[in-house]
Amino acid sequence: MTREIFLTGTPRTEPEPRVLSAGNLEVSWDNAALRCLRWNGVEIIRAVLFLVRTPGWGTPEGVLSNVEIDEQDDSFSISFHQHFGERGEGIGVDISCKGDASGHLSVDAIICADIPSKTFRTGLIVLQPLDGFAGMQVHVDHADGDPETHTISRQLSPGQPLFDIKAITHQPVPGMTVRTDFEGDIFEMEDHRQWSDASFKTYNRPINLPLPYTLDPETPVKQSVIITATGGGGAMPAPAIDIPASDGQTLPLYALPLDCPKSAGSALDHIDVIKALKPARLLVRHDGARDSGADLSPLARLAADTGATIEMQAILCAESDEAASDELKELAQACAAADLKVARIAALPKVDEASFQPGQERPAHASDPAIAKALLKHFPDAVHIGGTPAFFTEFNRKRPDPKLWGGLTFATTPIVHAAEDRSVMETLQALPHILTTATELAEGLPVAIGPTGIGMRLNPYGEAPIQNDPVAREGMAARDPRQRGLFAAAWAVGYLARIAPYNPERFAFGAPTGPFGLISTRQDYTRPFWDDQEEGVLYPLFHVARWIARSGGCALEAAGTDNETTHIVWRDEIGRYALIANLSATRKPMPDIPFSASGHVRLDAETLPSLMHEKAPALSPGSVDTLDAYAVIYCEEGPST
Repeated sequence: MTREIFLTGTPRTEPEPRVLSAGNLEVSWDNAALRCLRWNGVEIIRAVLFLVRTPGWGTPEGVLSNVEIDEQDDSFSISFHQHFGERGEGIGVDISCKGDASGHLSVDAIICADIPSKTFRTGLIVLQPLDGFAGMQVHVDHADGDPETHTISRQLSPGQPLFDIKAITHQPVPGMTVRTDFEGDIFEMEDHRQWSDASFKTYNRPINLPLPYTLDPETPVKQSVIITATGGGGAMPAPAIDIPASDGQTLPLYALPLDCPKSAGSALDHIDVIKALKPARLLVRHDGARDSGADLSPLARLAADTGATIEMQAILCAESDEAASDELKELAQACAAADLKVARIAALPKVDEASFQPGQERPAHASDPAIAKALLKHFPDAVHIGGTPAFFTEFNRKRPDPKLWGGLTFATTPIVHAAEDRSVMETLQALPHILTTATELAEGLPVAIGPTGIGMRLNPYGEAPIQNDPVAREGMAARDPRQRGLFAAAWAVGYLARIAPYNPERFAFGAPTGPFGLISTRQDYTRPFWDDQEEGVLYPLFHVARWIARSGGCALEAAGTDNETTHIVWRDEIGRYALIANLSATRKPMPDIPFSASGHVRLDAETLPSLMHEKAPALSPGSVDTLDAYAVIYCEEGPST
């Protein structure tokens, strides 16, 4: 199981999808989900699946049983049972799926709770892919009202783009029509791109109805989704957004996130490693509810030792404008007492860590204009940043006024709605959509991204991130095992490749130690393999962070993703460099990019045992031909430095 641990941080593997076909209709059966529904070779539906969302928006994993699959030349069928929660105390569903060569697919669900069960959402979900849907006209039949034609906005919608859905008809390519009918409840759509999901989601139980609601065991719920595809396949859909050219752009500066003040101490405990990382900035989170009065001198020592500048995110507890000014005054005095110079600072109300629907009233908090005024008074020499401490969703819903700030910031996480490997990697497809909207909203201000990571640092949709089984992939989890594996390293390279053309000013991910750490240390949970190693060995993500830190401020030459590989090429006054990663679990050929490597470092399951002990591994001569699962290759062209 060591290879699996190296790849994903956990010995638990995901089952291989099974492709079923009937004529020109094709679908992947993937652990109770129907994924990548294709008609005439065109992806028309990203997924049809069944979900249970607990109060607080948790997403428990269902236990699958009674699976029966039948595949004929012109049809296929799947039936299964899935149970969520403890037997006798949870929610069960019986699902049957039928597809045929005419382009017809039906999914029927019968839902029955064991006991009265509270839920935020339980039912069938349909995910529409981005290409062939975003920016396109769709025809909507409503359960109550006249049909309408609606254009799905390329800009990310802060609210639901479609309500009261009985059926959606769209044309993913010219000459092809796809109609999706919904039965058994009121359905509506949300723009999943906001959470970096690579889809639009149509779900049941409108969000404006009271939550949670109760499933009655005496009243089973029946739901159906019927998909009908007709017409031939034209050209594959054009990308839903235009990727800007990279000429004249620079790569973002790397910032190491610190959860003040504890993380500063853990970083100082491993100062030689952090110095080798060479972060341009330390992104310091200072939570007034927890850190008021804390000694900030370890941060000053860390900044001095690394040469990094300080960017602070001050989370304000203040419920009034005056109290916000007092809180920032106290923070400025603590910084002065520690001789800590803050180069950039965002002061963000703590209520903005929570999620609110557009137009929903928020609890009392200091206003942005008052915060901007207080920052000018108490941190006059720093650049003042607006935005959100949470995810782009909340940034988009409470859009900051660019006139108040010198830059804007937000974070992302890929496991709000789904946590399997395929969905997490697919979230990279949504990043250009997020950056397109963010740069439009910024109106020319620099945009800073992060802290990002596969796990969830905070939970806007509940009291806290879920404390998952530390070897389990689980939505909204705090300690995702993939952070310890090559998966996170490849994902970070893919993330940078997707955002780089939009010229973000700063990119923050990782942490010194802990669930998001770059350095392995003992934790209060089990980490297979890593618990058997000495303190201070390096996770794969350390090496990627070091290479990305080296690229910060350099000229971007190329960035792209194709055939599940991704690459970034940059140059400085000495030479040219490249990062290349495999975003899949299968071996891939090296992408064809304009780069002739004179030396490289290969980070994969074979080399990891040695690289976990090397802060600055030496280059091997030449290049490589193929990439192992989730492998990352760092290359140099020209003289080594």
